[in-house]
Amino acid sequence: MVKQANSNVIPFGSREISPSEAMHADTRAILQTCRERLIDTVRAVFTRHVGRANDELLAMMDQAVDQDQRQLCFDAMSLLANRAPMLLQQFRETYVRLFDEAIERLGQPDVHRQAELPDELKLVDEEDFELDLAMTKLTTRASFNCAQPLVALDRRLTALLNGAKVSPENSPLHPITLYQALFQALTAMDVSRESAIFLMQLFERHTSTELPGIYNEINRYLIESGILPKIPLTEPQTQASAVQPNVSGSASAPATPAAPMMSTDDVFAQLVCALQGPAAYPVLPANVAGSAVSVAPYRGPLVVPPSSGASPRFGREQLLQTLGSLQRGPLVPGSVPGLGMAPLDPQAGNVVAQLRATPMANGSPPVDVITIDIVAMLFEAIFDDPELPATIRSEIAKLQIPVLKVALLDKGFFSDRKHPARRLLDFIAQAGVGRGEQENPGLLAAIRAVVTAVIEGFESDIGIFADQAEKLEAFLAEEDAQSRDKAVGLVAGLAQRERQELATDRVNAEIQQRVSRPDVPGLIVEFLERGWSQVLSDVFVRQGETGPQWTQAIQLMDELIWSVEPKIRPADREHFIGMLPRLIQGLRSGLVRLGLEDAWSEFFSVLIQRHVAALRGEGAAMGAASTLQPPSAPATERAAAPSKPMSGGYGAPTTDDPHLKLVQALDLGAWIEFQTERGTRNTLRLSWVSEFKGVYLFTNRQGENAMTLAAASLAAHLRKGTARLLSQNPLTERAVARVMERIQPTTAESSA
Repeated sequence: MVKQANSNVIPFGSREISPSEAMHADTRAILQTCRERLIDTVRAVFTRHVGRANDELLAMMDQAVDQDQRQLCFDAMSLLANRAPMLLQQFRETYVRLFDEAIERLGQPDVHRQAELPDELKLVDEEDFELDLAMTKLTTRASFNCAQPLVALDRRLTALLNGAKVSPENSPLHPITLYQALFQALTAMDVSRESAIFLMQLFERHTSTELPGIYNEINRYLIESGILPKIPLTEPQTQASAVQPNVSGSASAPATPAAPMMSTDDVFAQLVCALQGPAAYPVLPANVAGSAVSVAPYRGPLVVPPSSGASPRFGREQLLQTLGSLQRGPLVPGSVPGLGMAPLDPQAGNVVAQLRATPMANGSPPVDVITIDIVAMLFEAIFDDPELPATIRSEIAKLQIPVLKVALLDKGFFSDRKHPARRLLDFIAQAGVGRGEQENPGLLAAIRAVVTAVIEGFESDIGIFADQAEKLEAFLAEEDAQSRDKAVGLVAGLAQRERQELATDRVNAEIQQRVSRPDVPGLIVEFLERGWSQVLSDVFVRQGETGPQWTQAIQLMDELIWSVEPKIRPADREHFIGMLPRLIQGLRSGLVRLGLEDAWSEFFSVLIQRHVAALRGEGAAMGAASTLQPPSAPATERAAAPSKPMSGGYGAPTTDDPHLKLVQALDLGAWIEFQTERGTRNTLRLSWVSEFKGVYLFTNRQGENAMTLAAASLAAHLRKGTARLLSQNPLTERAVARVMERIQPTTAESSA
């Protein structure tokens, strides 16, 4: 790291400075580069998004419910179209000034000012309060999204400025300084306060997603400049809470706004706001008295009144290092500063809730404190999930500390359903569905191997979760393939039996649709109803109506009817001559397969005469009844007369029964828990649904213990409660939803 001079004042202005205020040239250059990179990159990002911002304003104008809202949109569009370069230049100049002033204040001697009560209470100006609240809302999302790079940036600025206390409130690189500069730039251009707030909100929406990357680049530059390449585990000095209660009666904004602006996909920010509600004070844990920790069921965070004493602060790095030690096994009470005398076992119960009650968690940065709160509630919801077997629950419990570390490092864990850590938890939970305590010990060994690999190997690279999730996914895929192989024979038999029961009705429907026309000759009607119907039934029973043989048999039937119609046009005669050999060969092949060719030999002799007549354009006499003797039906099981169609089978009428509708909408892979008359429970997976929704086949994970039910029977079980459809949503998605349901109603009531 560059060598520092004793003084920390930066001469950015043109004023004459004293030698005592001088700052090392290298430090000035580094600070100037950080300043220029932040403001110029942010301006460039917004410039790229101006077109999209205009599109958004147009859409907002169309949807505006009053004239004031439309006017705001119009004024913003006018400013961006005509004065955007001037605004961006004014924004830059104002930020540079605010940056320089902040650096100068940080370079002054550290005077610990105690909050003083005012001589008399003053009313807060309504406009000032509205501005402060809007400014807090704007910076809340940025602070959470950029939490990790901002903490590192504050530490590096502290080191660069010889230990000056840098915090979110006084850091010139914090998002709040950017928004203050933008507001001052807008008001300097005579933009009204209301329009300025509206434009800042627009600016935030189009820059917030790229802000973390910008701060990461500034951190990377500082590392390359030798400023704390490796962040130390202890902070240079104890800092006050990042969120201080307002005791002076000034118009400062609440520390935790009730409704910060955020994307609907930002689950973490939604949880934070729902947890804190309108409270203006930081969230602190319950049941902490000295070093004695009361281990009780987690009941959520408590809002501590402003009179509570400040807790000692612990940096995130120290917290992560402690979690890394706890991840590998229980820690001796009192062996780690900040954990007190609590007996913490990472594999027993909700250890995150117990950890939350320690002085270290209490004194961590606010964003980390609330992250621990949310993860504790998340695991409480997981452990309460009724669909999670006890053996699987115990394995997931071992991953509490690694998952907490992931959440501290990557807030995307809460929003991204495909996050590697969430996928691993979901695969473990999925593997346990439908298993008894003694089923498939190989699976339990595979899960334990995956869990052990994470516990022993995870430091900060989240990729280890992805690797282990892929291993478990491959194991489950192989198991599912073996299950399907075992069920192949059973499925084939069930499908054929159902088609046998439906064949006659299905074939008759196809034939009657064609022979009901008055111009079809009796010769053809007789052949189709007595002969070709057997061929169609055979194909239907063997392959169903989706195979190529069924399609070909239907086509031959249509071509046969057309072949005996009078051919008047030359094109028809030419087409007939070309298709005739294939038609005769196809009809004979179908009959040969059932041993019916000899029985219908006379039919083909008469058919030749009809074809000759059709080529001559003759066909009026074709409707006469045939003199052929009908062939006797062969004794074949495949053409046997079917029984009554199964309930819910082909042609089943629509219904308003919600339970039957649920059955008909089931997807393969759905799990249903059945309760027997003796009260035992059996969880089975839907492995096959018949082609006509007549039969539902359920098996266990090994493709065994098969059970078949008709649609109406399954609906009756669901209606009586002797069957229950398990959730098809992943475990972590269910847990996040439960946490949201738990905290949002409380927030709504408190704010009502």
